[in-house]
Amino acid sequence: MKLHRALRSDWSEVAPQQRTLWQRAAACSHGVITPGNFITLIGAVFVIIGLYDLAHAQLITGVALLLIGRMADILDGMVADHTKTKSPLGEAVDAATDKILTIVALYVLLDNQLIPLIVGLVMAVHAVYNILVSTVARRLHVSLHPSSIGKLSALFEWACVGLYVLGDILKQQHHSTTAAHVVALISFCLFVIVAAWSSLNYTRSVYYKQTMKS
Repeated sequence: MKLHRALRSDWSEVAPQQRTLWQRAAACSHGVITPGNFITLIGAVFVIIGLYDLAHAQLITGVALLLIGRMADILDGMVADHTKTKSPLGEAVDAATDKILTIVALYVLLDNQLIPLIVGLVMAVHAVYNILVSTVARRLHVSLHPSSIGKLSALFEWACVGLYVLGDILKQQHHSTTAAHVVALISFCLFVIVAAWSSLNYTRSVYYKQTMKS
């Protein structure tokens, strides 16, 4: 899995005359104009529109847009890697957008009772913990980067959300919701396991990097 992380910009290691069109645009804009950032922005727009639809009981379009938007969290890193336009700025934009959208999504999902309270609380604890770890890392001048296990936990997290909303859609249409809720519960359990592993790895990374600097 290609991750949106970089210690330095890709284009800084390429001679100006040998840079691609995207690398030139990235260099001229100091890393703002890149395909990865564009996909991150488009994904955020999809998520916001999807959440608006969910809040107004448009469950089918809402959950579809939400999940498409969250897929951008994986796609932006792949595109940034393919176009050789990864940078610390792009990594920061990706991480910040992910955290903000998660918090907003949790508010909408819980406020509209689209996911069980316990699921929302676990997602919230995971999000808050990762924000705290990232804050501590910045204060200690320790760099943290996205990990494959972290992306996997996000995949299970949003699959769980989608399945619970699917259960609500089936309920509205007077169909059985058992299968959707069982698979959602399995996804939730996998999310808990992988998210705990991911958070532990981030915590250990901060601890060991700080120890090495001391």
